[in-house]
Amino acid sequence: MAENDVKKIVIVSDGTGRTARRLMDAVLSQYAGHEARFRLEQVYSDARTIEQLSKILDEVESGSLVIFSLIGQDIRKYFHRRLHEEEMLHLNVLEPMLSTMTKFLGFHPEFKPGLLQIIDDKYYEKVDAIGFTVEHDDGLGHQINKADLVILGPSRTCKTPISMFLACNYGMKVANIPTVKGEEQEHRLLQHLKDVDDRRIIGLTMRAEVLATVREERSSLLVNDDNLSVIESYTSIEHIEEELKYLRNLCNRQCWEMVNVTRRAIEEVSAEILSILSPVIGMIPSKDDPHFGEHD
Repeated sequence: MAENDVKKIVIVSDGTGRTARRLMDAVLSQYAGHEARFRLEQVYSDARTIEQLSKILDEVESGSLVIFSLIGQDIRKYFHRRLHEEEMLHLNVLEPMLSTMTKFLGFHPEFKPGLLQIIDDKYYEKVDAIGFTVEHDDGLGHQINKADLVILGPSRTCKTPISMFLACNYGMKVANIPTVKGEEQEHRLLQHLKDVDDRRIIGLTMRAEVLATVREERSSLLVNDDNLSVIESYTSIEHIEEELKYLRNLCNRQCWEMVNVTRRAIEEVSAEILSILSPVIGMIPSKDDPHFGEHD
């Protein structure tokens, strides 16, 4: 196919251009059965001034299709007029929806560029946080220095569900690590956490008898002759009390905060954790704060 036969498409946006690109892809998919005779030539993003739009028009080849998503009234009208003057085929992807929605709602939009970008950024930040938290579950992962929060605690103290709740609802990158008594294990743990702000490290504790019950319920399906002694140690009150005592001493030595999770809802525990983190974050964040989770 000759170069001159390829129909070129240009996207112009006052944001990222993702909206126009998605709509274009959705429409072009309906032409997939035909020989491809088009391509996306260029995406111009963050175009918010008349000077920028004028320069873009100078660069766009005649015969191109210009798809644009501009929310500001002045630049939208200017760009629309110039495209008419240049006799360039164009499509304002926001106009039909804005016009219809205004009639339906009975009032005009805010006409502020970049609002959808904020929503998109929040979404992708949350996806990244969930991915990070999954990768750093149960002591795994190699980027713990990028964690917004590190949760420590003995086995079955709800570390994983609390981590995932904070990641999914607040976009926090959370790592959780099981604590194991022993000098060598403690040395490895402290080395692992040496680049993490101590204010972002929190230990989870639970009443020994409650933790024993949780472990017994979890272990009931795993008991066999080969691991019976290990399970008995894992669920014994004496062993659990030693684990919890070790965690308390460790947190006291390192000046790490602790939270008791005994018979508490994940939401309640998470709220306390957020309150503890507020001096680091600068405020107690809301789920809708797009900047929550950013390091100082």
